[in-house]
Amino acid sequence: MFKLGEYYEDVARDIADYLKDAGMKVDIRTFTASRLELFDYLEGRMSEIKGEIEEKQYERYARYLDALRKILAEGATAEDFRERLQLELDPQVNEKRKQFCEILEGSLSQEEREAKMQNSSEIMADLLDVSNAESFINAVLERNEIQIGEAVGNRLDDPILRIFADPEEDEENRLARTTTVFTVEPRAEVYVDEFSAILSEEMDEEFEDEYHDEYMLLVFLGKLISDLTEPSPGKMDMKAFSERCEFQMEKNGDLLEIDGSRAAGELARSLEKNGIIKVKGDSIKWKR
Repeated sequence: MFKLGEYYEDVARDIADYLKDAGMKVDIRTFTASRLELFDYLEGRMSEIKGEIEEKQYERYARYLDALRKILAEGATAEDFRERLQLELDPQVNEKRKQFCEILEGSLSQEEREAKMQNSSEIMADLLDVSNAESFINAVLERNEIQIGEAVGNRLDDPILRIFADPEEDEENRLARTTTVFTVEPRAEVYVDEFSAILSEEMDEEFEDEYHDEYMLLVFLGKLISDLTEPSPGKMDMKAFSERCEFQMEKNGDLLEIDGSRAAGELARSLEKNGIIKVKGDSIKWKR
């Protein structure tokens, strides 16, 4: 069986449905996957952090916190908190997003695009700053156990900050902390019978659009299988069959190299199972 890929289970079943509709033989094998992540931080009161980081970095965090304190004092609610925070950080944030989208979408004339491209790096830096500020503020709220809409009291006077650190530079820092995240999640592998790949070019166009990489893998495998179904005269040993599993295709100077030589044994078994060849020891013979 040819392993097409590893996916979340719902995606795997969606892919399998497309393949089955095309007549392919498909197998889904579920398993439990895990991921281990380690994050390094400096954690301490704002007054403690001040002496441990660069002044420019500290000033940026102070500006973020000033924006937070101001919108909370003005009565920000859970519903409008994010919007008010963004506008407090950058009153032109929505206009900058619009300009950046226009550049990306290509809806402008060449002259307009060239004019806006001159400011695109600055716009992107400003939008990134707002995004970083949101992440920082969310961490502050969580670490200081603050819920939007409730009384804050003095918890933002000298709040606990938790900021990303360099594990090599800050390893001996008294404020160095780590967060270890172990994640377990269900996953699924999709396998396709190699011989089924000859049906790949009959796949629904929707599959080609939604799962383009998978579609191309199946098309290339299908070309390899189709080539191997063409009979060779007489008998052939496994070494010669392996060499036949590697070839090139050319179109208008573009080359496609297909190499299935290392999987010759698996390919031979698939072809034999589907009645194309007969394998006896190291000898292979086409049945037609």
